[in-house]
Amino acid sequence: MIEIEIALLTNNLVKPFQKFHKKYKLNFIQFNKLHVTQCLAEHGLGFLLTVYEINDSGDFEERKQLSKIIFDVGGTNLTYLHNLSVMNLLVNDVDSIVLSHWHYDHIGGLYKVLEAIEHQIPVYTHRYAEFERIFRRSDDVQPSDLRGKSYEEIESFLTQSKIVNQEPIDLDLITQLGGNVKFISEDTNILNLEELKIWASGEIPRIHADEDFSDYFSFQDNGILEEDKILDDKCLILEFQDRIILLNGCCHSGLKNTIDYITSHTAKPFSQIIGGFHMASASKNSLNSTLNHLTDLPKYENRLYLFPIHCTGDKFLRLLQCNQIGSLQAFDLSVGNVFKFKS
Repeated sequence: MIEIEIALLTNNLVKPFQKFHKKYKLNFIQFNKLHVTQCLAEHGLGFLLTVYEINDSGDFEERKQLSKIIFDVGGTNLTYLHNLSVMNLLVNDVDSIVLSHWHYDHIGGLYKVLEAIEHQIPVYTHRYAEFERIFRRSDDVQPSDLRGKSYEEIESFLTQSKIVNQEPIDLDLITQLGGNVKFISEDTNILNLEELKIWASGEIPRIHADEDFSDYFSFQDNGILEEDKILDDKCLILEFQDRIILLNGCCHSGLKNTIDYITSHTAKPFSQIIGGFHMASASKNSLNSTLNHLTDLPKYENRLYLFPIHCTGDKFLRLLQCNQIGSLQAFDLSVGNVFKFKS
């Protein structure tokens, strides 16, 4: 038997007194109040996945660790590392790092995490990590103020903090720290066992018009700001023999597009979707359309558990909870929550 533990090490919220897992008998979630009380939150996301082989001798279960994977490393406040310590988790035996996309709230702890690992390790990302990205922080700045502009033309916005920039990946530093960067744009196997396959998605096509956007920008190949479609956005798919568990970073590709991408690869039903859904600014029509999409999705044992966190926004969680669709159950998560799934 295979067991995978997924620890939520960075998220926007710390909630010490959550009890929904007991009320709804969610035996795949573990909750430790002491850990959560000591953990710190920040705007960011980061997971640690540990895969075990379990041998049941009758008297006790013996666990053998098969793999340990980092999926995102939180933001620049380094809560990922702090919360590792609080939860007595180690990363010196991690065998791969997967980055959902090169945004500060998902890669902010990367260099410090590599320092803690202290051995050679693959780091999966996308060539868009090489772009300097620009984020609007003031309503005074419109997309038209940035599109097609040079660095000099936007410098006043930077000095006034109306926009902020994010430096591209430092390949030399990562190499010095033992990281081996692998730029991927296609589906990539991270772990391939008979009972569990873990793969990172490639570039996710943007089919649904309501999940398209044009308000992100980066300096790409010609020295001027261009629309950034965040093609590096990727998810992590946990494929058991009978079901799919989906881990999202920010889901900039859109949840419907992401689901369609996965269902084009496998007909297995979904049991859990965990992570950012990026719907804080979604319209009412888009929220309802996504809800309908989830309602129609093939579900494992006719139930889909949703954990919309980080960048999802409150509107979608309230919509899910208010509609009370029997096949969908949605819950918020605290830093320190741990999932356990068995094959």
